[in-house]
Amino acid sequence: MCSPQILAAALAEAPPHDDLCAGHGHRAREPHAAHEHGRSATPAEGIGRRRALRTALGAALGIAGASAAAGAVGAPRAQAQPLNLSGFGVRDLTHAVGPDFPVFNLYVRPPVQRQVMFEEIIGFNTAEWTMNEHTGTHIDVPAHSQRGLARADAIPVENLVAPLCVVRIAERAAQDTTTELHVEDLLDWERRNGRIPDGAFVAMDTGWYHRVHDPAAYLPFDPLRLALLIPGIGPDAAEFLLTERSIVGFGTDTSSLDVGTRFEPMVHRMLLRSGRYGIENLAALDTVPESGATLVVGAAKLRGGFGAPARVLAFV
Repeated sequence: MCSPQILAAALAEAPPHDDLCAGHGHRAREPHAAHEHGRSATPAEGIGRRRALRTALGAALGIAGASAAAGAVGAPRAQAQPLNLSGFGVRDLTHAVGPDFPVFNLYVRPPVQRQVMFEEIIGFNTAEWTMNEHTGTHIDVPAHSQRGLARADAIPVENLVAPLCVVRIAERAAQDTTTELHVEDLLDWERRNGRIPDGAFVAMDTGWYHRVHDPAAYLPFDPLRLALLIPGIGPDAAEFLLTERSIVGFGTDTSSLDVGTRFEPMVHRMLLRSGRYGIENLAALDTVPESGATLVVGAAKLRGGFGAPARVLAFV
């Protein structure tokens, strides 16, 4: 079950923690919901669906409270009821990770799986995995850019549940593989959907995840330029999101926040040193609407991690 902080934040009752995002104006927000794929929820629809989710979460909190109170006075325990999330869909924005997942070998070794227990011998199966924390769909945390900043086990959980804003540049990326997300793309998004909400996570949809089964297409390397020919988030867009809007982070369906032709990880530094987090190698962003979905980031709580594998979901 979700922690009380997560549920309270979803009900817009929990105060924000200020240990990581102090000064950035991040406030707990209720989840946003969306309806049909490719269409953002209207204000009236969004309010109705958010109320439904808040009611379900509130009922769960009420049941939990009633159970505790009943136990305290020796009364019969109330029967637990499951959250009623009917009407909400869940999209998996995570790649499956295996030894064949594309990695840039200059920095990252391919994952290795070795089975060490076998049901025929001991009655069950287990395996050991060896993989870089920045393999597959994963979270970049502030310490990835600078020692002394927050590591993977120190990201406030309320920042891992956020309104999801998807900005699409797939058509442009198909024509120019080193294109970047710019401020004008964000302003165009806002003209269609309204202002990016406080506490939102912004994801760039380039359509790149469709290439994942072809390593040469997913990580196209130009030996003459010594560069990956992949799209990225432009410094102007990063600056806008970090100074003009109040976000918890941003991400991409490519392997890097920065465009592959930029040798200095400028956008990484801008984002992570501000105390936010990033997500790379997202999948299936084209299955969620531009606005109205709620992002849930199930990042592994690696003590001291500079990043972590993540199971990323969107409630729509």
